[in-house]
Amino acid sequence: MSADAPAQPPKPPFDPAPATLAKPSLARRVFGGLSGRLYWRTFFLIVLLVLASLAGWFQSFRVLQLGPQVEQTSRQITSLIDLTRIALVHAAPEYRTALLDELVKREDIYIYPREASDQWTPMAHTDFTRRLTASVDQRLHEKLDFADVVNGRSGLWIGFRIERSDYWLLLDRSRIDPSLGEAWIIWGVLATLLAMIGAAIIARFINRPLRDLSIATAMVREGDFSQQLNETSGTQEIREVNRGFNRMARALQEIDQDRALMLAGISHDIRTPLARLRLEAELSVPDPQARQDIIADIEQADSIISKFMEYARTASPVRESVDLPDLVTKIVADYSKDADLRIRMPSNAEAQALADPLELQRIIVNLIENARRYGRTPGSNRVELDIGISKRSNEVCLSVRDHGPGVTADHLPLLTRPFFRGNEARTAAKGTGLGLAIVDRTITRMAGRLEISNAKGGGLMLRIWLQRDPADVLPPPQL
Repeated sequence: MSADAPAQPPKPPFDPAPATLAKPSLARRVFGGLSGRLYWRTFFLIVLLVLASLAGWFQSFRVLQLGPQVEQTSRQITSLIDLTRIALVHAAPEYRTALLDELVKREDIYIYPREASDQWTPMAHTDFTRRLTASVDQRLHEKLDFADVVNGRSGLWIGFRIERSDYWLLLDRSRIDPSLGEAWIIWGVLATLLAMIGAAIIARFINRPLRDLSIATAMVREGDFSQQLNETSGTQEIREVNRGFNRMARALQEIDQDRALMLAGISHDIRTPLARLRLEAELSVPDPQARQDIIADIEQADSIISKFMEYARTASPVRESVDLPDLVTKIVADYSKDADLRIRMPSNAEAQALADPLELQRIIVNLIENARRYGRTPGSNRVELDIGISKRSNEVCLSVRDHGPGVTADHLPLLTRPFFRGNEARTAAKGTGLGLAIVDRTITRMAGRLEISNAKGGGLMLRIWLQRDPADVLPPPQL
């Protein structure tokens, strides 16, 4: 940046009109995470609560209904046995067969003589059957046999005695079925469906303000202060949160504008005297070595100002498809005349990444310059760099590795901290400590990430992960 470079114009003032929370990629990313966690968790918790309430209500109804149902079934069975006994005892022997046939046709009641050789299975004991058998025995003042299967035929079998003969009474099993019936099952299914629909509506109503707040917060984090939450609808608590967020966004934008103006003014005001000092040194200092030292100090001060301005820049980079090998090749070509720097990179790599070409070029240059300062190979005065490009699923990796002394393990997490310069004993170079901080911040704004580690065999390894161009991921269409 020249000494008389004009200050960057400030961002437009905060627009108080509600804006649509719709940066497609950002909104999709934030809302997708929110709906995948909070929405469905709220939905399932409400559904489980409603289903538990319905289950408790049905169980309570069954318990309350059990007593009357046992009493009614017991009364039916005792009435059938009493009527059967009276009919068979008072009927003439020649009419008993016709009487039994009539019972089968009209009432679906079967009477069979009981033989000693009959194979029968006692009725399964449940709370309902235990109470039923006890009630029947009490009503008839005798002990009856209840069976589920007799001679391989299932049903409600009741063994009773008429005078000195034993008989089996076979009834339909549905007479003792303690279920609530088909109508109750249908109503239960409908209640469950209504509960799920209501849970979905309630969960959406609860999560929509949180979704809007999450999207707006993410946009503010990306440097977009133009979004505003609705301050007139919703509950009082939501309106208060939205008003507080809008005031915070306005204050942050004003701070950002003031900082941009201040930095632009400082840059202009400092670089102007630096330019005059350089001109005066070139014209007034007769000693060549002293003149060269003064100019080097002025250039270092100008470089420090450039680093500060680059780190403080808040504009969001534009992401577009970038031919990563081609970009790296052009940058490496600019360093081909440097005898103290040797860069090796693959010749047949192919990768398309989503990034800002200008910002990515600055990042790569920043990494190379950082290696020139701190990554000289021990025992020589040269810098050897290995640049690699690889693809993995939806990401592209750009790796830059030097063969210098590396960094201690406890300093690795601190290298991206502003103004941290690591082990200064590696070289005599002096810097601002902003190089890797700028790289990490810029990559994050481009939806990427930076990984720093010590390479095997010595040296520092830096990996830049960027999102891969979808056109490079999808296979070509088959003709």
